[in-house]
Amino acid sequence: MNLKKANQTVRYTCRVFMMAGALTLMLSAAFTQEIGIGEWRDHLPYNSGRSVAGDGDRIFCATPYSIFYFDKQDNSINRITTINGLSDAGISCIRYHEGDQILVIAYQNANIDLLRGNTIINISDIKETNAVTPEEKTINSIYLLGDRVYFSCGFGMVVLDILTEEILDTWYIGPDGAHLEVLDLTGNDTSFFAATEAGVYSARMDDPNLAFFEAWSRHENLPFPMATYNHIESFSGRIFANKYSTEWDQDTIMSWDGAQWKYESAALSTGDLYTLESSGGILYAGYNYYLDAYDSGLNQVMNIWTYGTYGPRPSGVFIDREGTLWISDFSNGLVRRNGDYDYTFIHPNGPSVSGVFDMSIGGSDLWTVPGGRAPWWANLWIPGSVSSFVDSEWYTYSGSNTAALDTIPDILTVCVNPFDHKRVYAGSWFRGLLEFNNGVLENIYNHTNSSLEEHNVAGDGIVKVGGIAFDGAAHMWVTNANANNVLSVRTAAGDWQSFYLESFSSGQDLGELMIDAVGQKWILMRQDHSILVFDDNNTITNTGDDEVRLLGSAQGNGAIPGNKVFSIASDIDGEVWIGTDAGIAVFYSPENIFSGQNFDAQRILIPRNDGSGQADILFEFETINAIHVDGDNRKWIGTDRSGVFLLSSDGQEEIYHFTTENSPLLSNTITSIAINQESGEVFIGTSSGLISFKGTATEGGETNEDVYAYPNPVRPGYSGPIAIRGLVRNADVKITDIAGNVVYRCRAEGGQAIWDGRDFNGQRARSGVYLAFISNDDGSETFITKILFVN
Repeated sequence: MNLKKANQTVRYTCRVFMMAGALTLMLSAAFTQEIGIGEWRDHLPYNSGRSVAGDGDRIFCATPYSIFYFDKQDNSINRITTINGLSDAGISCIRYHEGDQILVIAYQNANIDLLRGNTIINISDIKETNAVTPEEKTINSIYLLGDRVYFSCGFGMVVLDILTEEILDTWYIGPDGAHLEVLDLTGNDTSFFAATEAGVYSARMDDPNLAFFEAWSRHENLPFPMATYNHIESFSGRIFANKYSTEWDQDTIMSWDGAQWKYESAALSTGDLYTLESSGGILYAGYNYYLDAYDSGLNQVMNIWTYGTYGPRPSGVFIDREGTLWISDFSNGLVRRNGDYDYTFIHPNGPSVSGVFDMSIGGSDLWTVPGGRAPWWANLWIPGSVSSFVDSEWYTYSGSNTAALDTIPDILTVCVNPFDHKRVYAGSWFRGLLEFNNGVLENIYNHTNSSLEEHNVAGDGIVKVGGIAFDGAAHMWVTNANANNVLSVRTAAGDWQSFYLESFSSGQDLGELMIDAVGQKWILMRQDHSILVFDDNNTITNTGDDEVRLLGSAQGNGAIPGNKVFSIASDIDGEVWIGTDAGIAVFYSPENIFSGQNFDAQRILIPRNDGSGQADILFEFETINAIHVDGDNRKWIGTDRSGVFLLSSDGQEEIYHFTTENSPLLSNTITSIAINQESGEVFIGTSSGLISFKGTATEGGETNEDVYAYPNPVRPGYSGPIAIRGLVRNADVKITDIAGNVVYRCRAEGGQAIWDGRDFNGQRARSGVYLAFISNDDGSETFITKILFVN
C-alpha cells in the first residue's frame, strides 16, 4: 500500500458553559450565535462516547461521528470534526501514542488519521485498496507497541510505522492465508495474541515473517477454539480473552497462563463486555451498565454501578498521569471520576441522535426528527425522539425525559407553526400527531381526539402521519396514511375535519405534504410516479367545491419522470419542483391542474456547450431526496449519493456542489434540507448526521427592515464577505465612498447583499466610511446604511 498524506491545520473554537448538575458539574460547549458566510458548523451527538485516550493536558473522547477533547489546563471543551480537519466521519476507536505525541484515529470504513500537534495526516491506504472487499474494510481496534501501530481489521491486521507514516505490512492470518476478521490484539514480552471471529491466534514477535499465515497458530486448547473472541488483554503475566456470546449477558472471560486456558467466571462477571483494558496494574472490565476493576490477584478493587442518577454504559477507560479515571460512555459522553459517587460529565452540546429524516424551521428555531420508513414504507421501529435547536442550544425529547415517547416510534415528519414558533407538530408512522408547546409535549392527536383515523387494516390504535403543512390562514393539514379519509385539517380555531380524496387514495400510503402558492395540497404517495393534488378552494367546510386529481407519468396528466417521487417544493415564483429517482422536474403552471389547460411537469435541459447542439437532462440518473428554496429563489438539492447542490433559480447554473471529498459534508447521502431564511444558514441532514453551511441568501421583504451590515466595522486583516441584511427583496445596492464615488454595485440575494470589500478594479477598500444605497426596482423603497473600513 502506498501512503497518501494530506496535511491540514486544525483550528479549535468554542465557548464553554458550566451548569450545576446533580453530580458535581456538567460541562457543555455552546454554539456561537452565528457563523460567518461560507463557514460550516456541525450539529452532531456528543453524548455517545466510544473510545477515550489522553496526553498530559488533553483527554480525547471519540464518538461515532467526531472527536472532542477536554483541556485540563483551561477546562475547555473542543471539537475536532470534518470542519476543522478530520478526513472522515464514523470513528471506531482512538489511541494516543505518548512517546511520539500522536493521536491515532481509526474510522469504521478503515480510513486512518494521525493528529500530530495541530496537523492531521490522513492515511487512506486501507480504505482505498482493492485487495479486500468493502465489507472487510473495517478497523475494530488499535494496539500500540514501540513506534508501530497495529490495526485489527475485518480481513486481518495492518502495521503502520508512526514515525514515517507508512504502512509496513498486512497480515492475513487465517488458514492458508485466508482473510479472517481480527477484533482485538495484544502482546506480552514474547508474542502477539489476536482475538478473531474464529478463535484466538498467537505468533512470536521475533518471527521474521509475521505476514505468513503459518507464523500464527490457533489456540486449540481453548474450551471453544472456534468461537468469536472480541476482546483480548495482557495483564499480570496472563492473557485475558473474552468469548463473545449472542445471548444476553453470557460473555465469558478466560485467561491463559502460558500453558493452559481457564474460565475466570468465579472472579469476573459474565455480562456483555464492551471494554477490557489494563492500566497502572489494574484490569478494567466494562460491561453494559457497570464497570469493574481488579488487581493482579483478580480481587475486585472498584465497582461502578451508578453515576448517581445516571447509569454507566462504559465503552473505554483511560488513567491520566494524576491517576484520575476517565470513562468514555455510550450514553454520557466523557465521564471523569472524582471520587466515590462523584463524577463529572463532559461533552459539547448537540442533539442526542444523529438521524435527520425531516426538519422544520420557524424563525430561527430548528426542529428535527430521526424516524424513517423502509423502502416499502414499513415501520423501522426507530425509538421516538424530537430535537430542537433554539437559542443556539440543542435539546432532545425522548423516552428518557418525556415518558410518552417510549411508545411512539418512527417520528418522521415535523413542522413548526409559522404563525406561532413555540408550537411544533411531529408525526409518527405509528401513533399519530404530537404537539409541543413552548418545549413541552402538550397533546397527542389520534383517532380518539381528532379526525385522524386508525390504519384501516392493522387498526388497534395505529395512526400513521406522513406529512404536515400550514396554509396561509394558519390551518394545519395532515396526511393520514392507510385511512379511508387520508387528509385531515385542524383549523386555526382548533376544529378537526377529514377529507375523502376518492377511492384511489383510501387505504394508501401517503407521505410528505406541500401547499403551493394558490393553496393546493400536494401529497406524495408510495405508488409509482404518483402525486395526489387536492384543492378545497379555500372553503374547508364546503366540500361541494373540492377537487382532487391523481397525477402520474402520462402526458397530459403530470408527465412525472422516473418511478418514485421523493421530494417536493414550491418556489418564490409559485412553480412546483419535484425530486424523483430520475432527477428533477418542474410544474411551471401548477394553477392549471384543475383548469383543463396544460400543466405537465417539464425536465430541465442543460446545454452541453460542445458545439453539438445537444443538451442533458438535469440529474437524470440521480435520486433527489430533498429540495429547498432559499431567499433568492435558488434551489438546494440533496441527492442520494452525490452530495448537495445549489442551483440558480431556473436550475441552469450550478453555484455549489458539496461532497465529502471537497467539503466538510459528513456523507454524500442527503436525507433532508432546511434553511434559516433569516440568517441564510442551510442545515443539511445526511446519513451520518447534521451539518450546516452559511449561505449568502436570506428572505427579502416588501420593505427594508432592520437593515445592518456585518461585520461592521471591517477591521484590519478581515478578508471575508461583508453582508448587508434586512433588505427589500432583490434590492439594487450601490456602495460609494464618502465623496460619492461608486466603488461597487450588486443585486441583493433575496434580502441580503454581499460585498467582498473590493472596488471594481479588485482593490481592497481604503480606510474610511462607505455608504450603501439600497433601492427596489421602482425606487419606492430606499434606505442608506454606513460601513466603516479600518485598515
